[in-house]
Amino acid sequence: MTSQPQPLNQKTVRVGNAWRVLEYVRMSGSTSRAKVAAETGLTITTVHRLVADLQRRSLLGNGTTAEYGGVGRPAETFEFNAGVAHVVGIDVGNETTHAGLANLDGRIIADDQRPTAEIAADLPGGLEDVVERLQRSAGVRSGSLVALSVGVPGVIDLAGGVIVRASLHRPWDGLPLGSQLRRSLGVEIVVAQDDHLTALAELRRGACVGLRHALVVNVGKGIGAGIIVDGQPYYGSHAAAGRLGWFPMPLGADAASRTLEGISIDDTTDPTVAPASQLVTADGLIADYRRLGGRVDATGAIDVFRADEAGDPAAARAIDLFADRLGWCIGMAVALMDPQRVVIGGGISGSFDRLAPRLTERLSRVVLLPPSVVPSQLGIEAGVIGAIEAAMERADAWLLDAIAR
Repeated sequence: MTSQPQPLNQKTVRVGNAWRVLEYVRMSGSTSRAKVAAETGLTITTVHRLVADLQRRSLLGNGTTAEYGGVGRPAETFEFNAGVAHVVGIDVGNETTHAGLANLDGRIIADDQRPTAEIAADLPGGLEDVVERLQRSAGVRSGSLVALSVGVPGVIDLAGGVIVRASLHRPWDGLPLGSQLRRSLGVEIVVAQDDHLTALAELRRGACVGLRHALVVNVGKGIGAGIIVDGQPYYGSHAAAGRLGWFPMPLGADAASRTLEGISIDDTTDPTVAPASQLVTADGLIADYRRLGGRVDATGAIDVFRADEAGDPAAARAIDLFADRLGWCIGMAVALMDPQRVVIGGGISGSFDRLAPRLTERLSRVVLLPPSVVPSQLGIEAGVIGAIEAAMERADAWLLDAIAR
């Protein structure tokens, strides 16, 4: 038998109206009761009552400006109390972990950065320590945390918050990170692929605002992409969309007769190809630079770019090869999804100007209608910002509960 919809009662109506008021105030900033009534269609009497109730629950506070309603005293204003609770977003990178604690308006009020190696052996415990440090730094009580979002490089089971397969830190494979953090912290937890969170960040605050279809390619120690379809991040049936590192890439005409330093190729596979995760990354760039005769002791991609600026021909050739491969890799993804824009993020985005001409030329040879290619507006902070945005979505459940209590 099909269940019948439950009739509305007084509490249901009150909670719905209170949420309408709260949502309008969150979007509008400091405002007055008259404006809320005019925009929501609620009576001024109802708005007065709801605002008083929301203020009692510390969800609304006094406004920062006074508005004149015409004759008489200025109208009293109020605004959303974004500091009533907090969220934390953490971007667990292959090498560095960035974290931020934010008010419910998304404004970061404390941040933390440390080598991922410091927390890799006990990831849940390490993340709990990051949260505690952020709370101490911000001077907020631990009970004010209502949601935590963590981005991890790898394939994630979104429903269970399980790391199915990590990109580099293979001991994390199978780790039920979400349930462990939920049990220890007692708040809403999101565990997601880091590339998906950077796409959310660019969509909400960065280079993809207002776009319907876009591709956000992150290149650093690894390579991956966040996909935006119909104005929403796209995750795929297994939440594994965007694993560009799995793409096979050609090594070159002399691939069979040479060995790439630092790149291990399975003897049972085609020796003329390797996955993009080994070639179109910082380590791949460094390996090519050394193979081509580079003399600088490069420990990071930035060292190769600096050598190029100094006129090192090996660095120039390695970077051009890297740009060709990146353009080819992006071209395959563009051919599948036809985005309006491609955004280059990750650590390599800082060298976008050097890569762009050759990358876009290669892209134009792969696809008939190449989109524009731009650097990330958020840089290496995109992962943290995306995690905060995801945590704020979960914080809405806390706000609704706070209204209903």
